[in-house]
Amino acid sequence: YSYLSLCEESMLHLVRSDPSADRPEWRPYVFSRHPLAVAYRYSAGGYSFAGLLLLLFADRMRSYDAGVWWCALGMALVVQGAVAYLGDVQSWGRPSVWKQLDPLLASTLFLAFGPWLGARSLLGHFVVPRSTLSLWLAGCALALFAKAKAAQASRRAAPRLEEMLAWHTLWHALPFLAVFCILDLAFMLTFAGSEFARA
Repeated sequence: YSYLSLCEESMLHLVRSDPSADRPEWRPYVFSRHPLAVAYRYSAGGYSFAGLLLLLFADRMRSYDAGVWWCALGMALVVQGAVAYLGDVQSWGRPSVWKQLDPLLASTLFLAFGPWLGARSLLGHFVVPRSTLSLWLAGCALALFAKAKAAQASRRAAPRLEEMLAWHTLWHALPFLAVFCILDLAFMLTFAGSEFARA
C-alpha cells in the first residue's frame, strides 16, 4: 500500500502545478492581446466545443461503442470548458474554488477519454479505424507530456509566464483534436456507412 501511494503521489507531482506560480502581477498579461495570452484564454473553449459535438453526434458515436455514455461525457466536457476558464483564466492570481475543481474534472475526463477508451478498444468494444485511434492516443500522450512540462515550469525557482502558458495551452489542444476525431468518425458513417467505418 505504501509503495502504491508513493507511486500515485509521484505521478500527481509530475502534473501538479505550483500554486505560488499563479502570480497576481501577471494577470494583466494573461488578459492582454498578446497572441499567446489570447490562445491561452480561448483554449479552454475546446472542451465545450468537443462536448457539444458529442451531444450532437451521440447516436453516431454509439455505433462505435454502445456501452459508453456519450451524452454524459458530452455534458461533462461542456461543463469542463467553463470550469477550465474560471480556474485557469478568470481567477488567475486570486483564490477560487474553481482552481480545485478544474484539475479534478479534467483528470477524470482525461482518464475516461484516454486509458478507458483505449482499454475498451483493446477489448473490442470501442471499434474505430486504427488510424483514428492511434492519432487520438498519440495526442493524449502529447497532452500529458505538455501538462507535465507546464507543471515543471511552474516549479522553477524563477518561473517564466510565457513558458507556463505555452505548455498549458498545448495541454488544452487535446479537446481540439477530439473535435477532429469526432467529426471524422461521425462523417465516416454519413458518407461511407457503418461497415466501412468499422473496417
